[in-house]
Amino acid sequence: MRKYFNLTKRNCLVFLRDRSAVFFSLLSMLIVLMLMGIFLARMNVDSVTDLLNTYGGVRDAALDKEHATQLVQYWTLAGILVVNSLTVTLTVIGTMISDQNEHRLESFYAAPVKKSVVALSYISAAVVIGTLFCLLTFFAAVAYIGIGGGAMLSAGAVLKIIGYTFLNVCVFAIILYLLALFIKSTSAWSGIATVVGTLVGFVGGIYLPMGYLPDSVARVLKYLPVLHGASVMRKVCCGEILKETFAGLPEAVMDGYEEYMGITVNMNDKLVSTGTQLLFMIGCGCVALIFTILVSKKKHLNR
Repeated sequence: MRKYFNLTKRNCLVFLRDRSAVFFSLLSMLIVLMLMGIFLARMNVDSVTDLLNTYGGVRDAALDKEHATQLVQYWTLAGILVVNSLTVTLTVIGTMISDQNEHRLESFYAAPVKKSVVALSYISAAVVIGTLFCLLTFFAAVAYIGIGGGAMLSAGAVLKIIGYTFLNVCVFAIILYLLALFIKSTSAWSGIATVVGTLVGFVGGIYLPMGYLPDSVARVLKYLPVLHGASVMRKVCCGEILKETFAGLPEAVMDGYEEYMGITVNMNDKLVSTGTQLLFMIGCGCVALIFTILVSKKKHLNR
């Protein structure tokens, strides 16, 4: 156990000491912030207020705009947390690729420590750093929203977000470690990081809401853990402000908005429950872990 903790600590420190790696791991978050803050935020706020004006009758326009702004802010925050869950863990997992190229990994294998412990230390470091960065982002964003006069989340909602963040990071860390087993060079991993960092915003329905996407694309995305990870996060982040924003409107209007924005996921004309989404994500992580064990054993046998 001591060897495991020492290796995990070492992998965390290797990442944190590389300032460029820390910066680029947050680059996707910065891109999302710019896209949402400069280009898409106002459009999303206007679409909510138009919806309220269409179906709500006589309403307080100023209050509706305030609620709509907060709703979009929390929706964006949920997306950023999912982006960070994937991109930060991806960068930390890159430590293993670097160790492999520099032949440090061979030294670890030659030491009196199990190969499974070495592998687990890389995954654990990714989970620790990924969760830390996500929580820092979350609390900074909530503070920003609060300073701007926005409503605060309840303690229960905050605890759920912390739990869902940890689950997202764990699932993505295992999947990305499995992917890393097939990569031989840091340049190839950097290329994958660039592609993944760009695609995650679309795959999770973050850059564009699910309602904007073609039905064929949306159907495929519903079988990926990223979308369900974003959905469960949005349900908690947006749950309280959603009720305030759509107060006095038919329930069908809010249901339609939730599905359009990817807050809820509908498959085969049935709403997917949060419990089912969590089980699906855990299942994806378990399957990836099984394949990781099998691939690792095969690689070691071939050496």
